[in-house]
Amino acid sequence: MFSLFIHHSYLHRCSGLILVFLLIFLASQKLYAEDLEEKSAQLDSVRNRIEDVKTNIAKARLKTNTLQAELKKNETSAGNIALNIREIEKQLRQRGKRLEVLNKKKIFHEKALAKQKNALAQQIRSAYMVGKNDYIKLLLNQEDPTRVGRVLTYYDYHNQARVRQINSVKSEIEAITQLENNINRENDALRKLKQNQLAKNREIGESRKERERILSNLLDELEKQGLELQGLQQQEQETKSLVEKLSEGQARENQGSVAIFEDIPPFNSLKGKLDWPVEGRLFTRFGSRKQGGKLKWQGVVIDAETGVEVHAVSGGQVVFSDWFRNLGLLIIIDHGDGYMSLYGYNQSLLKKTGDWILPGEIIALAGDSGGQLRSGVYFEIRNNGAPVNPAKWCRN
Repeated sequence: MFSLFIHHSYLHRCSGLILVFLLIFLASQKLYAEDLEEKSAQLDSVRNRIEDVKTNIAKARLKTNTLQAELKKNETSAGNIALNIREIEKQLRQRGKRLEVLNKKKIFHEKALAKQKNALAQQIRSAYMVGKNDYIKLLLNQEDPTRVGRVLTYYDYHNQARVRQINSVKSEIEAITQLENNINRENDALRKLKQNQLAKNREIGESRKERERILSNLLDELEKQGLELQGLQQQEQETKSLVEKLSEGQARENQGSVAIFEDIPPFNSLKGKLDWPVEGRLFTRFGSRKQGGKLKWQGVVIDAETGVEVHAVSGGQVVFSDWFRNLGLLIIIDHGDGYMSLYGYNQSLLKKTGDWILPGEIIALAGDSGGQLRSGVYFEIRNNGAPVNPAKWCRN
């Protein structure tokens, strides 16, 4: 009886414990379910955020590419306008010199004409006086009238010869005056064209500055998202790929770029003897750190005013002459033996792909293309695709 009571009591306590554990388990399961639901919601939120970030990055990249395309179109157009203005100014100078020559010639002939007129007037007066006196003498002295005829005929021939000379001078002056008028009209048209081009250039310049401002803001946003480094790495890779592609193309053609210039020494013998493409201090130096400190400059940026003439450091052949991302209007010269020089940020390009270049020849005008915030010239020297320090090749 007593044992039955103990057994019953034990079972009762066990049932209570089981019930307690069961309640605890159910409660924990509920808490776990709630926690799992919360974590799942957080995970979904993170995933949604990741997708939003990816979408924003994709939109930012697309916008960047669109702005780069607009910048290319804008800067290329501005460069062409600058070349047109340069050509117009050259024509104006040529026509100005021609006008000076014509004016001197006109003054010379006007003096000759005045001299001829004075001589003719004096001769007419002399002929009149001589003819009148001879005629009176002939009448009074009853001399042969044929003598008067011969004298008058002589003066008539002489006067006709002077009249022909005067008419010839008049015709020449009229031709000069007409030509001068034509040149003045051409100059007026050129000045109007220049004014139109300048106005258009200002318009494009304002538009380019606005795009650069938008691009700058966009790059700031990309930097916040950690994409600026990626963009710089992409630029370096694209530049490297371009140089390698150009090098391979030249190797296939097997031209030996400077072979056409027999008096130009090999490029590898010119180390330390080259002139810089423009005069100015260096904004950046080869090997110095770029923004973020993870990439280095593979060339130098030289301070130069917009429109300053850019010179080739040595002879060779132009293998690239076009707009390039971040480097703007870029020209690349192959000097042979695996050496190339690159000139970026230009306002205008004066040479096209395939042109042969002499040392020191003008190849471009300095500028701020490629979305730069200040004017200058980006300059690189590469050997078999690898950048080398320009300061070791150019004179200090």
